[in-house]
Amino acid sequence: MNNSNSLNDVTYNRIKEDIMNMTLEPGMDVSVQKLSERYGVSRTPVREAVVRLQQSGLVEIYPQRKTVVSKIDLQRVREEWFIRTSLESAVIDEFIRKCSELVADTMQELINKQKKYMDKKYFREFYIKDNRFHQLIFQTAGEELSWFTIEEVASHYNRIRLLYGKMEGVQPSDIDKHVKMVAATRKRDVEGMRKVVMEHSNTLLERVQSMSKQYPQFF
Repeated sequence: MNNSNSLNDVTYNRIKEDIMNMTLEPGMDVSVQKLSERYGVSRTPVREAVVRLQQSGLVEIYPQRKTVVSKIDLQRVREEWFIRTSLESAVIDEFIRKCSELVADTMQELINKQKKYMDKKYFREFYIKDNRFHQLIFQTAGEELSWFTIEEVASHYNRIRLLYGKMEGVQPSDIDKHVKMVAATRKRDVEGMRKVVMEHSNTLLERVQSMSKQYPQFF
């Protein structure tokens, strides 16, 4: 049973990873048979993975016809953006109250690592460090369940982030916002921190429109 569950999780995570990083592009046919052949596993764990991916809004199943990677839903992006922005803004007070110089130093270290991955061919690495930066805010505030919720529901929002990075690379303003957040953390400036968090988050919505026009086949 444990081995079966492990294989199901591994298969799900591999497929989800390829959908998120656009290796499996929106609209692509991902039948159980094709996925089974692609990942070298039996149909059972693939079928389980497809059901979970449907629940996450990452695939669409048309019974007796086909299964495809979901196209990026702009309305869902906005809803997921609202969830993430609301939760992150809400934890700022507690984050500032609980944060230490060690936390601020860790955030700065993550920024330094991000600077090494500015080229778009390294965006996946940048994205991982970016997520860790924001996760640290939730962990410090003692709100890890909120971060887990964001990671679970923000599938379309995160695909936009990855698509933009893959196609356009990292913008200096992304690093600059993180630098300002660390500065506000060190000053214990709650409102300053919240302002930068909102500015940082709003940047995503500005990019959504440009990406949907530039790559309409994904939307």
